Amino acid sequence: FDDGAYYLPEHFRASPLDDLPAARMYQENGRYYMALRQPDSDQYTAFPIDYVIGYQYRQTYLTEEAGGVLRRLPLQWSVPRQEFFAYWNYQEGIDESVEDFWEQMTTLNSAWNLFCARCHVTNLEILDKNPQHTYAVTQWTDNGIGCESCHGPGSHHVNYFANNYVNRVAAFANSKLRGEPVAYIVRPSRLEEGADLSVCAQCHGPDITVHTTEIYRIYEPGYSGEGRINDLSLYFQQVPLEPRRTAPTVETWHNGRPKGIAMIFRSFIESEHYQTAGVRCYDCHNPHNNKAPTVPGILQASAVSNQYCLDCHLELSNQIAEHTRHEPGTSGSFCYDCHMPFEIINLASGIPNWTRTHWMSSMPDPQSSAVWGVDRAPNACNECHTDQTPEWSVEWMATWWPGSLGMPVPPVEDY
Repeated sequence: FDDGAYYLPEHFRASPLDDLPAARMYQENGRYYMALRQPDSDQYTAFPIDYVIGYQYRQTYLTEEAGGVLRRLPLQWSVPRQEFFAYWNYQEGIDESVEDFWEQMTTLNSAWNLFCARCHVTNLEILDKNPQHTYAVTQWTDNGIGCESCHGPGSHHVNYFANNYVNRVAAFANSKLRGEPVAYIVRPSRLEEGADLSVCAQCHGPDITVHTTEIYRIYEPGYSGEGRINDLSLYFQQVPLEPRRTAPTVETWHNGRPKGIAMIFRSFIESEHYQTAGVRCYDCHNPHNNKAPTVPGILQASAVSNQYCLDCHLELSNQIAEHTRHEPGTSGSFCYDCHMPFEIINLASGIPNWTRTHWMSSMPDPQSSAVWGVDRAPNACNECHTDQTPEWSVEWMATWWPGSLGMPVPPVEDY
């Protein structure tokens, strides 16, 4: 922010004024500012930076308006690129312009404390607002994701047991002997199917309708204030997986498989491993640091992750080469290589980053690639064998695993 400036890329400059910076960033009297150029003018309007959100991938800047709205400014900082960029234009693939930057500050979802904050703070409360999202009275307990975001209202838990020894004894017995949840606090792994991953879905499962957003916002993990266990699983598959969906972050490939970064959880919910085998997020991810593994090596294609799969698929334990048609310990011999390929695109940091689909019961699908191309419907085989065609992959799958190709791909005109 020390005398920084952001210029529109040259191919987006439509007038001589666009040769001026679209925004200036600077410090003044100990405060940071982002000044946006006014449309069709060489004048700038300065916005003080009141909050900075994020640090791993990008920084988002908020300015507090007179009506109490924390407005998200249009330019963000890319950590890997070490420069400012127009995040939403980049994410949505739309042209940059000064006019568009100003329009981004009038959308409902640019009111950060009314739309985004539920996944970035603990216990967000919206006390008052207007339909236009220009007025807001909000408060929250903690900056960032605190314990109560996932484990429930600790103060209710303490008050429930503070002066009631009968409650303590009953809860101890139910918890230790029956594995049941304890009042007003929760350990997700002890909840029933649906309620357990609702704890994760409240932020990682945004493939929902606009109307459902409010239900997700008021969700309380574990026991709610009324003593019931909340369950969001009714909405896990609310929006159909339609082929060629282009909505940013929840887009799909031409064959309907999840593509956007917000679809990782959705891809997992589609998996038979979630639906019938009881696989859960916290089996692999440390819930207190989702980039950390529960067991060293389990987040990579490795002998450790293979063993996690083989603990159930015992019949394959001594048939790695026969099953994968690759030498054990080499690329292509690990379960993740074929069943969790890199099909999810993450543009959050300002650079393309591919991560694994979590639809772990999915099969490699070179048939779809043969119809639409690997750029519109990727498959695990050609992810490694980039020098080969999808037709080559189809031929080898039919030879090595007869019947594995499943149903024929519908004609293109059906989509």
